[in-house]
Amino acid sequence: MQSRKGQVPTFFQEPREMADEKRIIYLDKLGDKYEMGPADAEDRAHLIDMYENFIPKAVTQGLPPADPKTRLNWIDGIIKDGDNFIAKLDQDVVGHCSLIRGETGKDCEYIIFVSTVYRNRGLGTGLTEMAVAHGRELGLDHIWLTVEALNFRAIKLYKKMGFVFCDAGERERTMILRL
Repeated sequence: MQSRKGQVPTFFQEPREMADEKRIIYLDKLGDKYEMGPADAEDRAHLIDMYENFIPKAVTQGLPPADPKTRLNWIDGIIKDGDNFIAKLDQDVVGHCSLIRGETGKDCEYIIFVSTVYRNRGLGTGLTEMAVAHGRELGLDHIWLTVEALNFRAIKLYKKMGFVFCDAGERERTMILRL
């Protein structure tokens, strides 16, 4: 796994193969070890658990949906339509991101959620680096996202990864990363 500057991130260690997908052991800022990498079908139940316990629901652009049935449909749609990456602590999924392909197949929308207790540990950075590297492997032209204008922590992460603003919305902003 290479960072956008071509250097191995300091948190990444011990690559290993799992279920034909590359997963790594990720060491967070506190020294805790997580399994991080592509999600597979066996991770569905753990994703559902993460979003069942996610707080707050439906605050960020209505996601994750507050209604249990709507939330399950949303999760299944992301699993079906997206390229998904997870961060697991033991058997619990504590972070999830997805690249959702656009109509042309040359762009993806990016979404990311990290459980509140596990924020500010570097997991969002690790997941985002994986997603961006995957986007490059797919030959995408760009990855885009929307973020609440006052979500300064997320904006700082996205800027660090090379995303730039492409609009001037007051409540939500769109950012893009050209690959």
